[in-house]
Amino acid sequence: MAAVTNFIVTPLTFLSGTFYTIDRLPPWAQFLAHYNPFFYNIDGFRYGFLGQEASRPLMGVLVLIGINIVGLAATYLMIRSGYKLKA
Repeated sequence: MAAVTNFIVTPLTFLSGTFYTIDRLPPWAQFLAHYNPFFYNIDGFRYGFLGQEASRPLMGVLVLIGINIVGLAATYLMIRSGYKLKA
């Protein structure tokens, strides 16, 4: 579990605009930032607290709802199939 946190969650969090706005990044990095789901989460918090956003808040809500639907479906299918469950 520490590997997932160290090599996936932490870099995605730091590259999502937590400590800076993505407007300061070069265009290619701004393009990549829009594929980072953590960006939409951080941007939503920034919009809620400060009223400033780097992307449309509705787009962030739709991306996060989509990710939740995919995660819910994957979880349901794993539980339904009994994938690696001990009886």
